[in-house]
Amino acid sequence: MNIIIDKHYLEFARKTYPEIKFFEEIDQCPEAEALIGEPNNFKPEILDKMPNLRWIQSFRAGYDNIDMEYLKKRKITFTNGRDIFSVPIAEEVVLRILMHNANALKYIENQKQHKWERFKRTELMGQTIGIIGTGSIATEIAKRLQGFGVKVLGFKRTPVLTMAYFDEIYSGKKGLEYVMTNSDYIVVTVDLNKDTYHMINKDNINLMKNSASIINIARGSIINEKDLAEALKNNVISYASMDVFETEPIEENNELWDMKNVYITPHASGIVKNNKTRWEKLIKINIQNFVDNEALINVIK
Repeated sequence: MNIIIDKHYLEFARKTYPEIKFFEEIDQCPEAEALIGEPNNFKPEILDKMPNLRWIQSFRAGYDNIDMEYLKKRKITFTNGRDIFSVPIAEEVVLRILMHNANALKYIENQKQHKWERFKRTELMGQTIGIIGTGSIATEIAKRLQGFGVKVLGFKRTPVLTMAYFDEIYSGKKGLEYVMTNSDYIVVTVDLNKDTYHMINKDNINLMKNSASIINIARGSIINEKDLAEALKNNVISYASMDVFETEPIEENNELWDMKNVYITPHASGIVKNNKTRWEKLIKINIQNFVDNEALINVIK
């Protein structure tokens, strides 16, 4: 058995499975049957060099940049990093909500200017959080919000009656409009695909309360960035907390950089020290299952 694995996990894999031959580079073993690494190595022109490939494990949760039709034609099983990032991203979302609710950006700016000024705020208790998408990240967010006394709405494209940790679940165009209209915070967690591209745009942003906010930790292109910038400039909504963008890194002249009601981070909400331990656990289980011809975890069909 030959497997190509990212260099950061090469030593761990060799110690865990000494009977398997692990390589760092595809050129070192083009006959490998499995590839574990980053999506930039999953391009068809690269995978064409590996005629025996049967399984790919991605170190990312998203797969919008993966040629799934190519993998399907070659009958290559694809597994992603779903659940690896759910807890840290959920914690980050709660942080972003509390930052805005506590006027943190205003106080940080005043601290820089040595300015002593107080701002009134609204208690988080009693507010409504709308989460677009109800996957593992959304569920962890909803779970952590329960103790704050908020109402949690979920938007799911496939209709369901109830889900754990959500007070209400909506679907369809009318459902999305309801969640956007009635939420104080909109949190975007849904996958990017042809159905979700620019699903958040001026039509539904304009339905939001003037005091409402948008937090995006999913993919930048789910939100029409130009529509969002216009809404922020014109005080249609009060705040945006953005970890992902339509172009990354965002352009130096992107007007979002300089808006006082925008908090920007460089696609970093899921980066925590604990990730390595989680990855090692997933890699260990999936390699063993692959060797034993058992079902793999996180298969994307």
